[in-house]
Amino acid sequence: MHETIATQTLKTGESMQIERVLAPDAERAARILPFLGHKPGEYRAHLEAAFADACDELETRFYVGLLDGQIVGNIMTVEAGGVGILGHVHTREDHRRKGVCRAIMGRQMEDFRDRGGHALLLGTGYQSPAYWIYHSFGFRDLPGARPGVMRFLREDEPEFLERFFASGPCRVAPAGWKHWPLAALLAALPDLPCLRSLTLGAWGVALLEGPYCSFFHRWGADPRAGAAVLESQTGAVVGVATLVPEGRWPDALLLDVFFHPQVDPGDVAGLIGALPPLPGKVQCFAGPQDARKIMALEQAGFRREAILPEQFRQGDIWCDAWLYSRREDGGVAGAARHGR
Repeated sequence: MHETIATQTLKTGESMQIERVLAPDAERAARILPFLGHKPGEYRAHLEAAFADACDELETRFYVGLLDGQIVGNIMTVEAGGVGILGHVHTREDHRRKGVCRAIMGRQMEDFRDRGGHALLLGTGYQSPAYWIYHSFGFRDLPGARPGVMRFLREDEPEFLERFFASGPCRVAPAGWKHWPLAALLAALPDLPCLRSLTLGAWGVALLEGPYCSFFHRWGADPRAGAAVLESQTGAVVGVATLVPEGRWPDALLLDVFFHPQVDPGDVAGLIGALPPLPGKVQCFAGPQDARKIMALEQAGFRREAILPEQFRQGDIWCDAWLYSRREDGGVAGAARHGR
């Protein structure tokens, strides 16, 4: 579905039409997909899935600028529950420095607010021209994240995060496309442990724009992997767990799990238990100070197998990593070893 939402005069005096496109839209897919054809494979896979109506409840919108009927600029958002990721910001090279991006973004942000949107995340070059455009629309540096990771929160909802992540009952669900921006918001919180997800590359405050998309591109249809989330009554994702082949050992699997501090470890154990029972030895790393994760792992049948001294760095401090393991044949890893 597409509709014109504004007509904007550019710096050159040209009149640019701005359309909002909600995927799927076969007519606009034929024009938007080539315009974003330079994007990496994992992003193109999402774009194709969105236009094929294969992204479950994820809302994928494109805000496109048109001059003489030709697309000259684009901004995309992926949203669920009023939480989104803003990306694929692109202006055709021969139309740059005309104010195309700023014009499109003004309408996109206005539309996001009008639809009741709460939060947006993005990543860009720190203090680049694009950075200052985003800054002018209310995006701010995300404390604790790498430079260039930014978040927008509505100024009229100062308690949104506290309300959205409020303690309460939660349920396990298979991870889907709709959880992409919701899991990203969780990973962007500062009050989670540093060691979050090796599979998703989440160390400390992280932006999952690329990693979550890459996970689904690489593992989404692979029976050797699985992913699940904890959903709260507010619609927030408060826990994420992934299980993938370890990569170096043929019978080893890597479990990653991170969750909001208010989630009960018993619920996290249930999240781990919802992952597919793939044969092999399942391994998971935890920081020694992450007592709630350790409790959840032990409730799920894992036992500590090794300590890796000074395995990763948090700021200027080298930290140990504790390795927890469980065999999926029902045994505890290390219960029996060859030669003993």
